[in-house]
Amino acid sequence: MSYKYIHSWMVLLASMLLAAPALSAITLNEAKEMYQAGDFEGALPVFLEEIKKKPKDASLNQWLGVCLMQAGRTEEAIPRLKFAQTKGVTEASRYLAEIAFQEYDFEGAEKYIDQYETALKRARKSMPDEISDLRRRVLLAENMLERVEKIVIIDSIAVDRDDFFKAYKLSPGSGSISSPDILPEGFEHADPTAVAMPETQTMIFWAAPSEDDEYCIVESNKLFDGSWEKPAALDETINIEGDNNFPFLMADGVTLYYANNGEGSIGGYDIFISRKEDNSYLQPQNIGMPYNSPYDDYLLAIDEVTGVGWWATDRNGLGDMITIYKFIPSDLRQNYDSDDEDLTDKARITDYRSTWESGKNYADLLKKIDKINLDKKTDRSEFEFALPGGRVYTRMSDFRSSRARAMMEDYMAAVNSLKADEASLARLRQKYRNGDRSATEAIKNLELKIENDRKALKTKANEIISQEN
Repeated sequence: MSYKYIHSWMVLLASMLLAAPALSAITLNEAKEMYQAGDFEGALPVFLEEIKKKPKDASLNQWLGVCLMQAGRTEEAIPRLKFAQTKGVTEASRYLAEIAFQEYDFEGAEKYIDQYETALKRARKSMPDEISDLRRRVLLAENMLERVEKIVIIDSIAVDRDDFFKAYKLSPGSGSISSPDILPEGFEHADPTAVAMPETQTMIFWAAPSEDDEYCIVESNKLFDGSWEKPAALDETINIEGDNNFPFLMADGVTLYYANNGEGSIGGYDIFISRKEDNSYLQPQNIGMPYNSPYDDYLLAIDEVTGVGWWATDRNGLGDMITIYKFIPSDLRQNYDSDDEDLTDKARITDYRSTWESGKNYADLLKKIDKINLDKKTDRSEFEFALPGGRVYTRMSDFRSSRARAMMEDYMAAVNSLKADEASLARLRQKYRNGDRSATEAIKNLELKIENDRKALKTKANEIISQEN
């Protein structure tokens, strides 16, 4: 054996011997202090060593169980916490309740919360606020589980948590989602957030810090000179208690999706929907399961051109990565039967392929999404018109029916007229903001006309589809 080889082994052995005391240098008492300070990662190795010496120590099982839970090692944590609970460790029940909730065992979570409350009463202690909040979220989740929406999820991708929205490939006609880097200098923004811009590119939406140190949804409209007006928070109907973030305005200019983590949420962020009516928004509604979960769910966007929706979630515990689901939304909500034996799996999306219709193949639709060029500066297509089955027409020559082709010409004329009215409305609103109240009546009339024209466009689109099919 060469001297070089022996020397390498000696260096390695010396380094191992030097490193060995590092773990043993942390005493059990120090590990307890780390645990109390929330340093579960630092305390975990010490508890793992100590449990070998004292496997029946109730408190040690409790501490180890919590550290394993925090490390995402749930299956290992449960028996430790259950053992601690049987030995009378009160706090074990609260953590078992949290695990049950995260595992969609809402009935089990309620049971553990009840056991925890009973133990606290015996000790003449009050229930911590965070456990009362957990009970609220458990009850809300149980109600949601009764109404899990039927959707077809066509794909699932894991992406880096930072700038995850860059994975969203939306057709130009559905708007864009960008980094806060595009905001004008001096515009505050939440961290993280994303900036949504409709196709007209005359307004932008994002989240910014509020006076209450929470995030609120703000908007800014483009002025005549190309600059952007001072950001203004949307009304309190939208900016409800908690952080509001990740807005997306649909192409109809009316439907707003965004995320909130307040009292109406079951996890961290949940996705909500609201609609604009007479310059104000209606009371937002939690869109329920499977979109929302005991974890963070956010940034739902629907591309009406391709007919595909997107949303992000960290329910799959991927660390620095998160999951993005692509799905086919329905115009009319349909829920699974509440007695469906696989309801929990469908709510948590155990296997997204189980949502596919029998015999259906969504490969062509996914290919069309992949072909969307987000960096494309100009669009040479005449239009983008979505038909059932994932078909998208971009030229008049795509139509087989001459009648449908003629109807499409009328449709495009109506689209151009609507865009002109929307531009006029933006100018009138700016005059109103500048103090010209003479524009009030014109604004109301034009808003009503635009609303009616949008409904008429939907009718025309359905007639074209019917004629072409």
